[in-house]
Amino acid sequence: MRALIILVAGACAWAQPGHHPNYDDDVRPLFTRRCFGCHNASEMRSGLSLESYAGVMKGGSSGDVATAGRAASSMLFKVVNRDDGVPQMPLGQPKLPENEIALIRDWIQLGLPENAGSVAKGAVGPSTEYRRSDLNKPTGAPAMPASLPAVDVKEPARAHPITALAASPWAPLIAAAGHEKIYLYDLSNRARAGEVAFPEGIPYVLRFSRDGDLLLAAGGKPVQSGKAVLFDVRTGRRMAAVGDERDIVLAADVTPDGKLIALGGPGKVVRVYSVADGKPVYEIKKHTDWITALEFSPDGTHLATGDRSGGIFLWEAATGGTVGALAEHKESITSLSWRGDGQLLVSASEDGNLIVWNVADGFPISTISKPHTPKAAPGQYGVIPGGVLSAQFTSDGRIVSVGRDSVIRVWGADGKPRGAASPPNDALLTKVAAGADGKLVIAGDYQGKLILWDGTKVAILRGAAPMTTASAAMPTHPTLRDRYEPD
Repeated sequence: MRALIILVAGACAWAQPGHHPNYDDDVRPLFTRRCFGCHNASEMRSGLSLESYAGVMKGGSSGDVATAGRAASSMLFKVVNRDDGVPQMPLGQPKLPENEIALIRDWIQLGLPENAGSVAKGAVGPSTEYRRSDLNKPTGAPAMPASLPAVDVKEPARAHPITALAASPWAPLIAAAGHEKIYLYDLSNRARAGEVAFPEGIPYVLRFSRDGDLLLAAGGKPVQSGKAVLFDVRTGRRMAAVGDERDIVLAADVTPDGKLIALGGPGKVVRVYSVADGKPVYEIKKHTDWITALEFSPDGTHLATGDRSGGIFLWEAATGGTVGALAEHKESITSLSWRGDGQLLVSASEDGNLIVWNVADGFPISTISKPHTPKAAPGQYGVIPGGVLSAQFTSDGRIVSVGRDSVIRVWGADGKPRGAASPPNDALLTKVAAGADGKLVIAGDYQGKLILWDGTKVAILRGAAPMTTASAAMPTHPTLRDRYEPD
């Protein structure tokens, strides 16, 4: 679409208003400075005039440029935000200041009001503000390990990269992947709480059940075997083992009621099993590439699945019936995470974007574009990979993420930063999880360290190398495409 080819023609700072932005008071003055030279009532390049509210609502020769409540999919926002595949505005000039981009985004997201007295147009989706839900809260004390049996697995000579990480939703407990074992840590005293054996191989997935009573581990041995195992958190006892994959399991989850386990990997098929007897319930064969992420909704009604090509689908959890597709990402999906009320889903991708979806209609309500692109080193040229490697909703509705800049970041569901980012780590951060209280962020790195971030200071839970206050050279970290050959 070329309706906004010459949308912007300068770069001057503008202070974002403290009130909800509207066209007359806030957006039109910005358009006056930036856009009217080409998109006015007399010239109307590409059939678009931004000189009046009616002109914006009419759109251009290629259609609508803004949809109320749908900033991430509105061309007006996408061009100034410089999303991939659209004209990059301002053409041939630096990107607009972030506060001006935020103004346009917020105006669209809040319903495109014409003036201070206007009513928002249409539904703007679920609120991005959120209070913790008691859905799936255990009736008694949250599960914690109690005298787990010793695990007779020799420690590797070199620390194993953190290939999987999970935090209990109700207890101060985290689980981290090791070589043929899983490490458990008590966050209340920051001490080892025990280990669980995983003789199936390397865990690539760790998930606590929604009530925190169970721990799901899935993984295996590359190009040999894959399986998912369900453990009792208190005793470490194996409750079930499902799957007989010919390659590792890269994505898995258990329903909130503990009755179904879904898994997927290089086989490109999502398989759902009964925990009670280990038998398959149904298969999903819609994906055309490796399954790299999946998660059941908090109420157990839906299943979200993502693949290596950027495809995301929603399914009925009980039957595998099709609900819809979420089509925005261009590269591998690295994480899918539901908000506690099940109304929003966040997806992370190697394309460098975090997207928050309104599950009810399949539209994005916010897109966080390239939040984890590393800074170029002196003399460095070419495209720097800026993928988001892991993301999760916190219990209070925020989003934590890590990516190829090796920084922990925290976001609101509206796409805005919430609090300070961590200093960069000296090794690539591979996984992230949010503590049960929503205040502590836990990250794992390529050198096997476990890192705690409370928004002000860093602590190392495991491993001795400290984080730095300046960017460090990132180690080479293989993507899924580098690590294995496609089928």
